[in-house]
Amino acid sequence: MSILLLVLLPLFGFLINSTYHLVSIKNAKTPSSFISGWIATLSMLGAFLIAVVHFLKLKAMGPSPVIEEFVFSWIRLDTLSVDYAFRFDSLSSVFTLVITGVGSLIHLYSIGYMSDDQGVAKYFAYLNLFCFMMLNLVLGSTLLQTFLGWEGVGLASYLLIGFWYQDFEKVLAGQKAFIMNRIGDLGFLIAMFIGFKFVGSLDLITLSKATLAPAVATTFGLLIFLACTGKSAQIPLFTWLPDAMAGPTPVSALIHAATMVTSGIYLLSRLSPVISSSETVMTVIAFTGALTALMAAVNACFQTDIKKILAYSTISQLGFMFVACGVGAFEGGVFHVMTHAFFKALLFLGAGSVIHALHGGQDIFKMGGLRKALPVTFWTFTLGWAAILGLPPFSGFFSKDEIIFQSISSPHGNKLVFAALLISALLTAFYMTRLYVLVFFGETRLSKKEVSHLHESPWIMGAPLAILGVASLVSGWFGAPVKIAGPEGAGVSESLIMAISVVVAVTGASLAWVKYKKITSVEGTSDPFQIDRLYGVVFGRGTIKVSQWAGKYIEEAIVQRVMQVAGAIVDLSGNMLRAVQIGSA
Repeated sequence: MSILLLVLLPLFGFLINSTYHLVSIKNAKTPSSFISGWIATLSMLGAFLIAVVHFLKLKAMGPSPVIEEFVFSWIRLDTLSVDYAFRFDSLSSVFTLVITGVGSLIHLYSIGYMSDDQGVAKYFAYLNLFCFMMLNLVLGSTLLQTFLGWEGVGLASYLLIGFWYQDFEKVLAGQKAFIMNRIGDLGFLIAMFIGFKFVGSLDLITLSKATLAPAVATTFGLLIFLACTGKSAQIPLFTWLPDAMAGPTPVSALIHAATMVTSGIYLLSRLSPVISSSETVMTVIAFTGALTALMAAVNACFQTDIKKILAYSTISQLGFMFVACGVGAFEGGVFHVMTHAFFKALLFLGAGSVIHALHGGQDIFKMGGLRKALPVTFWTFTLGWAAILGLPPFSGFFSKDEIIFQSISSPHGNKLVFAALLISALLTAFYMTRLYVLVFFGETRLSKKEVSHLHESPWIMGAPLAILGVASLVSGWFGAPVKIAGPEGAGVSESLIMAISVVVAVTGASLAWVKYKKITSVEGTSDPFQIDRLYGVVFGRGTIKVSQWAGKYIEEAIVQRVMQVAGAIVDLSGNMLRAVQIGSA
């Protein structure tokens, strides 16, 4: 079984379901969620099994193992030579297993969740297309092939976020995600040009091993980081992610928990030697990640939509991962990618189970007491809640605490970054416990009609929840985060940091429990930072105002008058020459 087959299986699923959708439209029939769902799910399961086989082969190989597979010669120009090839190594194997493994569970869950949707075959086709592009991104051997997957993922996410295109707000959410990602992608393109100019190759290994001048390395690193801020929703390109919750809940789990948003971490880790060669780049990454983690955590505390809370939580957790990269603990960042994929996919799918039971309700202040009516959802969600809080022995405890420890003990560590992460961890425990209590505990705030229609999700949705719940519990034990020794005067130990982190999590959870176990008032949604409004003023209305000003004072006052004067001069000179030619002068 080749790596090519691993990548092509989701593509086959996309082509089959696309054909099924078009045939159904032609025959005026509604496609079956069972047929289209299993086609898509089996293609992902097949890819996952092939990934496992290659992972075991990789483990049996010596140090620095890698499996390379040439497919075809892609570009052959004078100085540019690019092959379409795959590279399966320790880094890409982690992302491949997450994409195919968690992706398979989300596909399976979607069979039940999307069973009543008229465009279900198209939905599964888009899911498979997304996974195909994501596999190209992480398995590509060159920066150009990675960029192909990078752009393909952006297209597929646009299609999935705006899947329910009858709702104009959902269409706008898809457009917003697409446009903001394109801003970051400009950085990717320019970085690719710089890399080729100064290295002469787009091969990822060659680029990562290249010795660049400090100014070139800094410029290259900052441009790559700009690209990552778009895909991985970091300041300033993070506002698209909360709006992207407009898509179906399984889409949120796939794109915004397990795959697309972590592609920035993959790219930084893949090019880590070049990134870490510039202290400026490392500092920018660390501080941006810390500020994003803190800002998103604060925002989550003011949300009432269950999916919006999880969206801001994702942004905050991505901030932790970027801090890991910024302080040089790339392995710790990738480890958190893996554990986060399990517990955040679980939380999103658990939220989807709640929404499914409430027939679309998403306001946590209109829920309450659901633990009895939805026991499977409640207990699995509890595992995800404990994991994201970082309580031992759940997976988040190992990966999150490793990042917090590295933020102060690493040679690139910083006390301000460390403090920001601790505050973010406190707020994470607070807003997640707030959500947990308001949804599952206390007296129900549902109407009698809603209560009478409450039901647990079918097994096809419950099984992925159970599997992800177990993974959220045990996956932390399988990671071996790399220990980076701190400076002599650091004065901290990992056990002390872990103890502090657990105390912080318990404190945040306790505060939320006391405040919300018996709610007396309903909170409204707010945005304390008003970033979207600022962007609207500056880049929305601001652009219009600048355009109007330019039209009046540059176009009309200068350009048009210059053109009029030029035309008059030509007209006058023509008349003068004509008079000379006809002899009337």
